[in-house]
Amino acid sequence: MRVRLDLALRPGQGELTVQYLYVNCDCGAHLVNRMAPEFEETIPLPFPSKPDGNRDARSVAAADFIAWESAGDALALPTLYRVWLHRADAPGRTGRAVYFRAGGDDYSVFASLTPTLTARKLPAGWLHEKLLPAQKQATGYAQAVIPRLEDLPGRSLQPADEDGNIPISPDGFEELFAGSEVELEALPFVEVFGRALGELAGAAQHARSCGRDLRLRHL
Repeated sequence: MRVRLDLALRPGQGELTVQYLYVNCDCGAHLVNRMAPEFEETIPLPFPSKPDGNRDARSVAAADFIAWESAGDALALPTLYRVWLHRADAPGRTGRAVYFRAGGDDYSVFASLTPTLTARKLPAGWLHEKLLPAQKQATGYAQAVIPRLEDLPGRSLQPADEDGNIPISPDGFEELFAGSEVELEALPFVEVFGRALGELAGAAQHARSCGRDLRLRHL
């Protein structure tokens, strides 16, 4: 069996990022359809997966795919988080970055079906000069309440990692944004990606019966 894992790309903040994963078999069976990139961000495939401009398929042994899918049964699937900003003037919400202040600096937090929450320090002046006006232009409203970490006694930011990300616990996030128009949604992984998990299991079962190599291809 030859399974093709087709990764479509989309523009994202000036860069191309993986959009969807498709798994097809050379026998004509369509096994996995449009698996969202958030799945691989949480549970990476142990195969080459970063787009490199090469459209040629890469061979992967069917046994490797089967072993990876089987090992997933033992994983403790995480909770996924999504940040929402509610309109202050009308019903409705949108998933986008939200902002807070700490130590006189501005920070952004964005989560869209991710297992962790991280903040990033913004350049001086960007929040009020660029980001909030852009938010207002794009959606017709902007985040009105910009909380300050100093208003929470005993709270402080953790050190940033080498990429500049600062981890924030879900409880800490909700405490920081309590009383604002910001909402944190928590979803079980299997609730979000139940269909994909089922299709991957079906793809592995198909591989067991066919036994040929798999192929990955980036588009």
